[in-house]
Parts: sequence; structure tokens; C-alpha cells
Amino acid sequence: MSVYLYNLLFSLSGANSAVGRFQPYNSTTPNPTILNQSAAWFAYLVAGTPSGLGDYFATINQALNSSQWGNPQPDTSALTLNPGDYLIMRIATTDANVQNYQSRVTAVLARGSGSSLPAGASDLQSPLVMSTPTAPSALPRTVIDVDGSMPGSWPSALSDGSWANWLGMVHSAPNAAANTYTMNVGATVYVSSGAPAAGNLFTFGHDPKMQVGGMVKQVAA
Repeated sequence: MSVYLYNLLFSLSGANSAVGRFQPYNSTTPNPTILNQSAAWFAYLVAGTPSGLGDYFATINQALNSSQWGNPQPDTSALTLNPGDYLIMRIATTDANVQNYQSRVTAVLARGSGSSLPAGASDLQSPLVMSTPTAPSALPRTVIDVDGSMPGSWPSALSDGSWANWLGMVHSAPNAAANTYTMNVGATVYVSSGAPAAGNLFTFGHDPKMQVGGMVKQVAA
């Protein structure tokens, strides 16, 4: 079993903001961590899962310990996952005035090949399930949508300027078919006061891929 964190960083100023893009992966970043490397998958360096989280969706309410995440790899190719692995998604800003930001984080998962299924593949559209900490479910979770109904009620950032969501366990498709999934991640950022522009909305998007195949790995007792 492995735990992977998908990390995206943004700023409300500069060229990336102008085109609605999270900061791209930078291979020259010295000592990359979740605090300074965007568009990257990080591996959890501690045994088990953070805070004992399980096979369900949950919003993280404490800043993650950056020293517990390492071995970053760029999202330019599909991340290889095994059923039984876990995922967490973290979006953060590099801006100093994050106390004025509120953000709605969304993601849509789909097999999304746009073509007929290859032999042995499945049309399952997400490897995640709809379970919550109190209500298990086998239905696939294809949409992640965490926010209030209006910009002013969207969540504020955690102490490290981030918004993080635990996505749960990766599940195999029927017959353990190997599938490739696209996760279209979006963030809408509302500036409640101050610079760069109080009352304005900014949006960012990206679309990493994940390759899932094989049987669920058994965790040693």
C-alpha cells in the first residue's frame, strides 16, 4: 500500500494566472517539497495513512507536515497506482496574503479515452468510491466538489495557505481490468479583501492522469 499526494500551487499574479494555469512542474527547484513544487505527485514517507484515514472522502482540517512527503514525480505522465493505494489532493497558494482568499476546489474523474474500450478493459469512470467516514458505498465517485453555495462562504486556507482533501482508496475495475483515468482539477479563488482585487474571482485548471491495474494489495497484519 502506498499513499500519494497530488500537489498544485497557484498565484493570483503573473503569467500562469493570466491563462488560468496552476504553476507547472519545475525540475530545477532545489529540495522540492509540497511547499514549493507544483504539478507533482508526492509519496507519503510514514507507515500507514495520515491520521489513520481510510477508504472514504474527507476534507483535511490541518496543514500537512511537509517533511512527511517526498520523492516527487512530475504529472507529465500517468501515475501508476495499484488498487489499495490511497490518494490525497492539495491545492495551495504561494501568495503572502492568503488570509484574504477563499477557494472552491473541484475535480472530475473519467476514463475519458474518447475511443472504444480495449480488450479486457472496463468502462468504470473512477477508481474512487462515494464512501464517507460514516456511510460506506460501492458507487464510483466521479465528482469532487467541496464548497459553500456562494463565494463568501467558500473555505479559507489552512495555516500553510492550502486546501487539502483526502480522496480515499484506489479501487480496481471489474475483473481487475487496467484502466487509465483523467482527473480534471479546478479551483475557483475568491478574494474577500485587499490586493490583488477584492471581490474578484480567479480560476485554475489541470488534468493529471492515473493508470490503475491489478488486484488489491493485502496489508500485512
